[in-house]
Amino acid sequence: EMTSIIFLSPMLIVLLARPLLGEQIGWLGWAAAITGFLGVLFVARPGGVLDGAGIAFTLCAVAANVAYQLLSRVLAGTERTVALTFYSAVAGAILFGLSLPWYWRGEAPSLLQVLLFLSLGITATLGHYLFTAAFRHATASVLAPLNYMQLLWAGLLGWLVFDHLPDRLSILGMAIIIGSGVLVAIKHQRTRAAVPPVPPVAD
Repeated sequence: EMTSIIFLSPMLIVLLARPLLGEQIGWLGWAAAITGFLGVLFVARPGGVLDGAGIAFTLCAVAANVAYQLLSRVLAGTERTVALTFYSAVAGAILFGLSLPWYWRGEAPSLLQVLLFLSLGITATLGHYLFTAAFRHATASVLAPLNYMQLLWAGLLGWLVFDHLPDRLSILGMAIIIGSGVLVAIKHQRTRAAVPPVPPVAD
């Protein structure tokens, strides 16, 4: 259920990109956002009674994600990609670091766990950098539906790494998500000439 709510972000970005950023959305952009969200519903299959506090926290996460992506598009024209990635990481490190004394419980992590944490930091930093750099070359409304691909990759890696085979509805949802990605690619080709890229800033 929470996954489904989190993936409201791409549709909200598409909705806000026109009034806030002046981007042309078009029917392909809307189709990609809505189709991708339908695919998420097939994978997550929300149902049952939801916790009110959980809903509130999830909606806050959605709002933060939407604001981050829209601001990334705005700042891509004046700030370096390295700077945007660095300040985002520093802000998170400070905020979550201050909360650590109240949540540090249990045994200290083993060497293997420390290495896994380091690998998580490296891959997350690389992914964050590439995601931020993408805003220099495409509009927020084009990139937003591609967020649905996270769920696709999670399913595929869950199968390859943890031998967790998705069921038929999940596979159908992944196929729908891939379809939304194809729509994004088509839309990007159509709008590439009409929307100028963000002026490059040396990294």
